[in-house]
This record gives sequence, C-alpha cells and structure tokens, in this order.
Amino acid sequence: MKKLLLFSLLALLFTTAATENAFGQHSKKKKSSKTDQYFDESGFANKLWYGGTFNLGFSGSGETNQFVFGLSPMVGYKILGDIVSAGPRVGFTYNFIKGRGVDGLIHKTNPVSYNLGVFARAKAFQNFFAHFEYEYQNTKVVFVDGFGRLALDNNGDVLTASDVRDNFYIGAGYTSGGLWGYEILLLYNLTQPDSDLELPFSFRFGITYKF
Repeated sequence: MKKLLLFSLLALLFTTAATENAFGQHSKKKKSSKTDQYFDESGFANKLWYGGTFNLGFSGSGETNQFVFGLSPMVGYKILGDIVSAGPRVGFTYNFIKGRGVDGLIHKTNPVSYNLGVFARAKAFQNFFAHFEYEYQNTKVVFVDGFGRLALDNNGDVLTASDVRDNFYIGAGYTSGGLWGYEILLLYNLTQPDSDLELPFSFRFGITYKF
C-alpha cells in the first residue's frame, strides 16, 4: 500500500507538470522554428533542476573490513517559479565486506541497499530552503557475533537480511546558488523507530544544477 502511494504521488506530480506545460504551450503563438522552441524558457525541460549526493568510505575492525559507495540522484520540477519545487529522489548503496566468519574462515559479501522517495522544497530566502521528503528504504544488513565475526547461514554464506522502513524527513538546507552549486542539508526523521539506536538526524552534502 505504501509503495502504491509513493508511485501514485510521482504520477500525480508529473501529470500535473505535463498538463501545466501543455496548457502554457497551447496558449502561446506557434514558434517559427525548432530553434525558437529549443530556447523557449517556459518549456518543461527548462523548469527542471538536478542534484545528487554521494558517499564513499572505508571502515574496519579486528575481524571485518568494509568499503561503501553510494549515489542518490534527484530531479526537481519548479512549480512556482524558483520558490517551490518537487520531484523524485532515488538512491543505492553498495557495500563490499570482507571478514572472518564464525567458522574461522575468511568470507566476502556484497550487500546492496536502495531507497525510493519524493520530495518538496520551498526557498525561504535566496540561499536557504525548507525540505520535506517521504522515503521507502530497503537496507541490506549483515550480522556479527559478540566477537565481531560474520554470522553464517546454513549454506555457509554470510547471513544477510533486509531492513525495510518508511521515513518522513523534514529539515532545512543551504545552497550556494548559481548554475552549478553545492548544498548542505540537515534533516530530522519523524518516523524513526524508538527501538532504533541510530539518531533521527541525517546530514547530507551534494551538488545541484539549475536549482
């Protein structure tokens, strides 16, 4: 049901955007050439902006070592000039884990996590904005014993499981502005489970184009 809601919101967003664009184009005079249409600043493509965040890291302990690479692109559609925009955000995280298992042998695993979401933004000032986001998150996790060794399944492979949750973030950010820029966000997860040891705060750093 929640997945259906997510994709329904995406469909509604782009249906509204396409309808608005079609109405605007119909109300204008026909362009004299394809070149004129290309440079028409009221077109759908000219109301889009792009952005993304990434993470890259290494970590290790006495029994395991881990490499992490993640990428989260996003596309926004400017609904009210440069003030209000909304769009989809997706992401994936690749992990390479190598460590000693409970059997004393060295094991490797490559869990991949992903997330799907929709967001809305409103610029309060030229360089500051409010951010609202719903996210469906599917995280692959591994298990270790009390000594930090990798847990194994009945086949002798590294034991993994999916941690699925719905997140709703609110927060604020700063953007450097310009055609190409960078942004910094601080978000709070309203739906963070009370039983989760992770803090409900999320810090993001990324780049934007035409935001």
